[in-house]
Amino acid sequence: MLTFGIMFAFIFCLHAQYYKIIMHSNKKVITFYNGGGENEWTINPSLKPDIFRHYSETETFRKFRFISDIDSLEFNVEINKPIYFSIIYNGDIAHTVIEFINYIPNTLSDEQKLYALSLFWSEAKYNFAFIEKLHFDLDSLYIAYIPKISATKNDYEFYNQMQIFVGHFKDGHTNVNFNYSGKYTDYIDVTARYFGDNLYIIRTREDIEKYLPIGSKILEINGMTTNDYIKQHVEPYIESDFEPTVKALSAAKLFSSNLSSNLLTVKYITPDDKIMVKTLPRDGKKTTGNFIGYSPKRWEKPIEINWIENDIAVLGFHTFVDFGGKLVPFFEKLKDTLYHAKGIIIDLRQNGGGSTDVAEHLLKYLIKDTDFLTYAWQTRINDGVKKANGNWIEEYEDYYKDRAYRTVMPDTIYISDSIKRFNVPITILISTMTVSAAEDFLIMLYERNDRPKFIGRPSFGSTGSPLVIWDWPDENGFARICARRVLFPYSLKPFTEGIMPDILVEYTFDEFMSGKDKDIEIAVKELEKQ
Repeated sequence: MLTFGIMFAFIFCLHAQYYKIIMHSNKKVITFYNGGGENEWTINPSLKPDIFRHYSETETFRKFRFISDIDSLEFNVEINKPIYFSIIYNGDIAHTVIEFINYIPNTLSDEQKLYALSLFWSEAKYNFAFIEKLHFDLDSLYIAYIPKISATKNDYEFYNQMQIFVGHFKDGHTNVNFNYSGKYTDYIDVTARYFGDNLYIIRTREDIEKYLPIGSKILEINGMTTNDYIKQHVEPYIESDFEPTVKALSAAKLFSSNLSSNLLTVKYITPDDKIMVKTLPRDGKKTTGNFIGYSPKRWEKPIEINWIENDIAVLGFHTFVDFGGKLVPFFEKLKDTLYHAKGIIIDLRQNGGGSTDVAEHLLKYLIKDTDFLTYAWQTRINDGVKKANGNWIEEYEDYYKDRAYRTVMPDTIYISDSIKRFNVPITILISTMTVSAAEDFLIMLYERNDRPKFIGRPSFGSTGSPLVIWDWPDENGFARICARRVLFPYSLKPFTEGIMPDILVEYTFDEFMSGKDKDIEIAVKELEKQ
């Protein structure tokens, strides 16, 4: 008993010695700097310890600074030498460790990796909603990836291979996620966009702009033509096979996070016709500076109303996420001013989806009938006996070939007499960023003769109900498999690619960079015609 007591005291003293550096805070969220810009850190005493992990392939030390409302700490942290300190918050102690490392952890066993691959394959084999769309044999793909997954040397490589595996499904609601991916990667502070078939620089950091100016056209990447490089190294990760979406996402992902050793050497022609070759720095996390070029519009509220010429209202419905049931009441408080409009433009260009119930609520104000149909949908079904007999009884062949579906017909939504419709001309703006529940909204409208015109670019082309596999293969990751195939309500055609606008609006580079909103301009002209 005495020996146990001495040992316990020794461990306690050692533990206390590790965390003898202390800072105080009255707030749960503090500020930290780690060689780059300002970031936030949430104090979490329940984690023992709370590990603050940063990774670099090239640095040997980095300065970390933590600032609370009443205190601050600063550390010069050497690579692979952890720093221990404690934050006292609200009477509790959060033991914290700064891990600045130059290696990627390999915490997953071979068994975990192969089980994760097998679990995804088996769930997709029986539940993936678009099984007949696959242009490959799923079993053969699974067999081909067993040695690839086994050969991965760390957790990042495992998730990277799984992303390529899942990329074959080309579905926006079917993907894998690694919570710590951003810890081991960095990005290039450059943004590009396609105009026609050419890729142009539209935004960059001030120091990069000195040699890679806005308006430069990218000709080659790592010695390959731009299109060949993207097809070989970017498109395998793109969760779509709808061409407009593939192009938009490829441009967005080209300079996004990757390992610092994944260098991009670009050959480009500047606006003054100089041909240049530069290797771009992957240092977006640790470098600060001003940006030049295109600045994306950020919505401040989930629903906004702006008034433009001729008493036309632009209803920016930027999300259908219901925020715990708060979005519909928020819309109800705003909507009355719309009855004074002579025309309404509904802007869904940034609407990434959320709750279809919110979409249905908005539809009640647009549709003149007393009711409307929701979408129909299908999901895969498996019946062991029918599958057993399906190799010789034609009636059950779909079960034998894993392509049997259960179809659920559309519901009828009745519109209450208390709903006062927007009885003015309406147009709807859409883009590649119109996704999921926002596309459900379009699907429920699309086949109606009395619907508003859609203006802009094709929508993303993905909706459905994802089957989520949590703790896949451990608490640091999860996977999703789309299990619902949505059908148009009247024709019952499957929704397999983005909604095409009635009026396609494309921009030249100069129009885009000028901030000109051609979508709004064309929508106004359409409303004036009506």
